[in-house]
This record gives sequence, C-alpha cells and structure tokens, in this order.
Amino acid sequence: MGISIAYTGKLRDPTVVPELVADLAAKAAAAGWPSKTMKELIEDRRVTCSGLEGITLYPHRECEPLHFHFDGEGTFTNHTYHALLSDTKMADMMRQALAESAAITRNLTRASQEKAGRGGADARGGGPRVSVSVPSLPEAPGVEFFKEGSRYNWTKTQFAGPKVHVAVCAILRYVKQRYAPELQVNDDSGYFVDGDYEKLEGQLAYVERLTSLASQAIEAAAAASKGPMTLDAFVARINEELAEAKDKLH
Repeated sequence: MGISIAYTGKLRDPTVVPELVADLAAKAAAAGWPSKTMKELIEDRRVTCSGLEGITLYPHRECEPLHFHFDGEGTFTNHTYHALLSDTKMADMMRQALAESAAITRNLTRASQEKAGRGGADARGGGPRVSVSVPSLPEAPGVEFFKEGSRYNWTKTQFAGPKVHVAVCAILRYVKQRYAPELQVNDDSGYFVDGDYEKLEGQLAYVERLTSLASQAIEAAAAASKGPMTLDAFVARINEELAEAKDKLH
C-alpha cells in the first residue's frame, strides 16, 4: 500500500551509460543524496549479478532507492529479477514462495466469497475493506516471468513526502528527456503527468491515513483474539474493525 513510481524502457544509445552515471552522481551530490555506482554496489554485495552498469540514488531515508541499472543493450534492468535468471537456487525459492502465496490467496478468496454469500461481514455496506484477490501468477513462475520482471523498476515515495516525490519525478523526467526518450513512467499519484502538487499532497495524506487505520485494525483484531485464529477469520475480523473506522477517513 502506498504511492509508488514505476519505470521501464531503454536508453537511446547504450554508450551513454558512463555519461549518465557521472551526470546523475553530480546531481545527487548537489541535492545531498547519497549514490552508489554499480562497481560500489557489487563491492557492497547489494547487487550480486554481473553484466550490468549504472548507478543507484538514495533520495531520502524514507524513500526506496532509485535505480538506473542497464544491461549491455541499454535496457533499464531490475537487478533483483535479473539475478534470478542465473541463480537457479534462488529462483526456485522464489517460485516456491510465489506458488505458496497464490495458494493462500486463493483459499482466502474462496472463504471470503462463501462468507459474503451467506451474508457475512463482507456483505455490510460502506467503509474500507481488506481486499483479497487472486494474483495473476502461474502456479510456478518460469523464466519468462523473471525476464519480464527484470524490465521494471519502481520506487515507493509514500513515506518520504510530496517534496521528495516531486524530486524523484524531476530526475526521471530529466533522464527521459536527455537519455531515454521512450522511457515509460507510471506514477500512482499522476503527478509525473499532470504536475498537480495539491492533488499529490491529498493522495499521500489519504493513503497515509488509510495505512494507519489498517495498522490499527490489525492490532485490534490481534488483541481481540481469545486463542488461535484461522487466517480467513483474522481477515474477517480486520474487515469488521475497518468498517467501524470508516468515518475516520473523512
């Protein structure tokens, strides 16, 4: 939950990577942002795969890093997914975790639908809800899943505030204009496209409040438990807590 910015694309020319790295390192330094080149990231073991070049910027301690990592063709690359293409053991662990997550979600969805059909807590109108849905994942994701994931990067700005969000958008816009004209940026808030700062502030505040209410509901549901509770019963109890808190969102 939260406002994030996703980006995918390719440099106009892969030979500009050294220029881009030096350029963004200078801009980060001017803004007071820490940064690490790919060489430094590998030395720190923050990146464990080979064949990539680039730089990572750290805009704020409450903002996820902003990665500008590229393969030999100049494609923006998610180093975590890229590593899974060659690390068979880690890829198998990821497949197992995703398959188990999908199975749990399917069971929760089925239980939620059955309860709603009986006129349970989910049938009550109004108020926020803990939403349970079936993810669009295969039983055991294969190589193509990781290849697709390696083409997408994202950073969550939710907890860093609107000014940091604006700054991240400015860097991405600069990179798009100077180095990657076909870069696609998907900003959850819409600010990257419309530049509406007031709307951005409102969206960040709303999500922050919703996150706070959800956290309070989880704590209340856990405190109300008299003993062991099934996962679907726990989710139902959270829904009840959120339904009672609906007016706090306004």
